[in-house]
Amino acid sequence: MSCCQEAKSILQPLFENYSKQLEEQHVDKAAEYYDEHAVLIQIGKKAEYGREAIKRELKKFDEIMGKSTTKLSGDSYLKAGDFLIITANYETNTEKIGVAKGKFTQIWRKTGDKYTIIHDEFSME
Repeated sequence: MSCCQEAKSILQPLFENYSKQLEEQHVDKAAEYYDEHAVLIQIGKKAEYGREAIKRELKKFDEIMGKSTTKLSGDSYLKAGDFLIITANYETNTEKIGVAKGKFTQIWRKTGDKYTIIHDEFSME
């Protein structure tokens, strides 16, 4: 199995579960996927440090967008040591603001037997 296939086999189910929590508006559960010292970066706008700050930011997005569904395209998975990386384009159909599109990159780190997001950056058109 190539490193990309291995990365996808590990990360895709984790990412799908994380995304499901966001789509179902379970922000507290989605925030559990972030490391205690993670960063969330909206490219060119702002950054949040730490799980609690990220949870507050996710709640703001949830309030602004309402219910949503997201489709990915051009997704790519990589593995380097204890790190898994996903990059993709996204298109999110939202209840309140219509369609939001952009790109994102997430870096997940394995600590013990668990992967958590340590770096999450995105752009939004």
